[in-house]
Amino acid sequence: MNSAAEVQKSIAGKVTDSKGRALAGATIKVKNGSSMSTDQNGEFQVTAQVGTVLTVELIGFEPQTLTVGSNNNYTITMVEKVDALDEVVVVGYGTQKKVNLTGAVSSVGSEVLENRMVTNLGAGLQGAVPNLNIGLSNGRPGEGASFNIRGYTSLNGGGPLILVDGVQMDPNQLNPQDVENVTVLKDAAAAAIYGARAAYGVVLITTKNGKYDTGTRVNYSFNQGFSRPTTIPKTVNSLEYVDMYKYADLSGNLSGGARGSEVWTDTDIEKMKAYMANPIPENAVYIDPSNPTRYRYVGNTDWWEEMFPGWAPMNEHNLGLTGGSEKIKYHTSLGYLNQGGLFKAANQKYKRYNANMGLETKVTSWLDLNAKFRLNRKEDNKPARSAAIEGIYGDRIATDLRPNIPIRHPDGHYSGQGNTTNPFAMNEYNGRETYQSDDVWLTGGFNLHPLKNFRVIGDMTWNSYNYNNKINIKSFDEYGAVPAGMDPTNPANAYLVGPYPHNRVPWVSESNSKDRYTAINIYAEYENTFAEKHYLKAMAGYNREEKIYSSFSARAKNLLNQDFPYLNLNNDDKPIVSSVPLDWALLGQFFRVNYIYDNRYLIEINGRHDGSSRFAADKRYVFSPSASVAWRLSNEEFLSFLKPTFNDLKIRASYGTLPNQSIDLNSNPTNGTLYPYIATMPYGTTNYIFGNATQSYITAPGLVSQLFTWEKVTSKNIGLDFALLDNKLSGSFDLYSRDTRDMLVGGQPLPAILGVGAPNRNAADLKTTGWEFEVKYNNKINDFNYFVSFNMSDNKAKITKYDLNPTGELTSHYVGEQIDEIWGYTSNGLYQSDAEANDGLNKERLFSGTWLGGDVRFEDVNGDKKIDNGSNTLSNSGDMRIIGNKTARYSYGMRLGGDYKNFDLSVFLQGVGRRDAVVGGTYFYAFGGGEWDVPTKNQMDYWTPENQDAYFPRLRFGGNGNTQNSTRYLQDASYMRIKNITIGYSVPSLILKRAKIEKIRLFFSGENLFTFTKIFDNFDPEQLDRTAYPLSKNISFGAQITF
Repeated sequence: MNSAAEVQKSIAGKVTDSKGRALAGATIKVKNGSSMSTDQNGEFQVTAQVGTVLTVELIGFEPQTLTVGSNNNYTITMVEKVDALDEVVVVGYGTQKKVNLTGAVSSVGSEVLENRMVTNLGAGLQGAVPNLNIGLSNGRPGEGASFNIRGYTSLNGGGPLILVDGVQMDPNQLNPQDVENVTVLKDAAAAAIYGARAAYGVVLITTKNGKYDTGTRVNYSFNQGFSRPTTIPKTVNSLEYVDMYKYADLSGNLSGGARGSEVWTDTDIEKMKAYMANPIPENAVYIDPSNPTRYRYVGNTDWWEEMFPGWAPMNEHNLGLTGGSEKIKYHTSLGYLNQGGLFKAANQKYKRYNANMGLETKVTSWLDLNAKFRLNRKEDNKPARSAAIEGIYGDRIATDLRPNIPIRHPDGHYSGQGNTTNPFAMNEYNGRETYQSDDVWLTGGFNLHPLKNFRVIGDMTWNSYNYNNKINIKSFDEYGAVPAGMDPTNPANAYLVGPYPHNRVPWVSESNSKDRYTAINIYAEYENTFAEKHYLKAMAGYNREEKIYSSFSARAKNLLNQDFPYLNLNNDDKPIVSSVPLDWALLGQFFRVNYIYDNRYLIEINGRHDGSSRFAADKRYVFSPSASVAWRLSNEEFLSFLKPTFNDLKIRASYGTLPNQSIDLNSNPTNGTLYPYIATMPYGTTNYIFGNATQSYITAPGLVSQLFTWEKVTSKNIGLDFALLDNKLSGSFDLYSRDTRDMLVGGQPLPAILGVGAPNRNAADLKTTGWEFEVKYNNKINDFNYFVSFNMSDNKAKITKYDLNPTGELTSHYVGEQIDEIWGYTSNGLYQSDAEANDGLNKERLFSGTWLGGDVRFEDVNGDKKIDNGSNTLSNSGDMRIIGNKTARYSYGMRLGGDYKNFDLSVFLQGVGRRDAVVGGTYFYAFGGGEWDVPTKNQMDYWTPENQDAYFPRLRFGGNGNTQNSTRYLQDASYMRIKNITIGYSVPSLILKRAKIEKIRLFFSGENLFTFTKIFDNFDPEQLDRTAYPLSKNISFGAQITF
């Protein structure tokens, strides 16, 4: 008998497109058998065994496979194949085919953001786009990322213009899961259409929208995640700390350096050993023999592990409704993020709510209308002075929390006794800070197309942003020892030391700000092809933006009751009250012309006329032109031999000049930055009482320059785009330079008798150069689809003009300076004896005490028998030389993955190939900041006569000359990070059909899981500032469900 799987049976089916329309002529292939085509109704019938694989193919669609099961009837939905040559990207005020681009443009889709537990858009984009540089210097919940395109911009700062659906918006307010794609306009030719604010590039963010004729779909996803710091330093234990402290004290005594104030006794050491053998609270303290009201601390606390005991939870939910009919398309989404702080005891609660709605309708054959609504709401509740508590090193926490100090006394009171910043005590008693922000956006627009090839597009946006903040600082008491003979575990027996010294007076502050922003865009566009070979597209438009900003804040101390923190309940005779009103406006007219001949020769010309309220009337307006050209070699007949391999090969070049206002209008500007051409008169309140009240004052106005004008940024770019192997392999390469001229810097010093400072002026130039490339490959082997992409970029910047430093002082900028260069001394190791240290070189400028064995040996570069920095100028820098550079070089990102049947996997790598760093002081050298510093385990490799191969010099309080910038301690801060790993499984459709569910995908994702770097493990290479809130690594799991 034949088994069921060997029985032939008749199979019927229908082949449709994504809209459910029948597809005729599709080829049905039976594996190792016959083939046939669908009829005009898209239907077919074939005989096959159970388990047989059918392949369905049709030109213009991706091949589909079907395994014959127990059913006798199937519907196969084909997916349209996106030809790389027809790929469309978003550009300024419109879209273009990617193959027709003449400027430097990169884009990335939602695939780099989906299924990842990223709390802000920047974190998701890091490493995904070449030369889109994302800064993540702070990991506190609710903190965003900084954006930069193509490296250093100006001495006054400046970043890209960021637009969300055509409107300037803070990207950190967005829910990353709402983003459809991101396009980066890098050179002046691509960005010129946006004028003055686009001097350093443009980031165009397009959010998800509905599609016509697709029906309705409901999408829900959730993500449950857990996070902890990417790095947790390993500090020394109590006994190791005492050994190092005593050695540093002895070293200071021998060399005439700083001495320690703590005397560690044999009793201290014995009791530390006893606690480590039996770590109960009673063993962590004993009454100070010299002061019976205080404890001596002899515990052993790893403060880092206590602060971050595990993984902090966070969760995210997203619900979307999308679809469309013949006349209407729509998309609605709701998002919710709940993120806890990494310092568990701080009980920080950060929440983000996002609501979006988009609607577009075809009113008539010549008129489309659209409307969008967006609400972004943030709430945060955290300890007051959270920088001190959660920033770990704020208020010198790193130098307070010695390992011998327990968190609590045996009676339950927190340790400290007036001398230590105990973060657990601050968290519980210090008070709270709350803030809430509401960001509402309304946009209405139209698309009018009354004539063939001609249309008029317009929109108006209104934005309301409100921010409210309240801080309540409370006073709390600290306690000392429980007297001998009394119950040491009873808190009522403890001696009252007094109020916590940093919070002796409780106070409350409230502040709020509100913005009202409006923007109007209207432009007309004509597009046509003449005589088959001549393509023309011309556009001209108008843009107007205005923002009104106001803020109010008040602060009062001497509260009647600190548990009722209200501004009206105080006895403060000098409350602080402030109010600021500001506004700015921009006006622009723009045009763009594209011409293509025979799909071979391309040219684009852009221009914009800008006006800004930031400048005086006679310098308010400026015109910025740009031009770009391209040549598609792959379409040339004399290069037809390329065709079998190359689908596209194009070279391009661009040139343009853009003005820059030297200000971020999204920040909180002041009158001085918004109106620098107007003299302002500073005011305030004195601390002196005349009569019965303090007096207000106004000072003389400062000087302003009538010559103050725009910075000017000129960009040049040469690029190559290619696609080959049936578009499976594609990529681009660009070389560029960017000249920033007339940067605003301080004026020449004026006589002090004048009483005011010199006005700023346009007197500095800068040049940034760099390159970037990107390559992508996609292919499939039977049921296995896979992809890989890689990008790398590099840039550096140099000062080419700086009028304020004619003597070349190294404390200021100078002509020829490479931005971020590091000056330091050349080191030849460590002195191995006191005799070696007495080498006849004068080192008093570095340290006036006695140099001994274990100190750093610096090279006398200029041979003058002295180790110093000369006059600290270019012409006389003594023994100082350029030893490195802090700029991140050779930034790269790599994404690879694939799917096989119901499983999918993606891996995302990101890193920096070269970067130098000097990490000095408290966080690098043991006791580098003084005697109360807490060394880490790797700092135990310090020089002694028995450890002459040590990495670190001999221990000293403060470090003195040994902590100078030097080649020996220059750090390699390059790194490679496994940015994301995601594994997914899609439940088979046969299981879901009965429940009328289209898709269920389960996934696991990890973020920042592993980092490979040569820098000490005390530091995250992206966050060398240890005073900042630590960056986090995340793991998460979740599901996507589509109905």
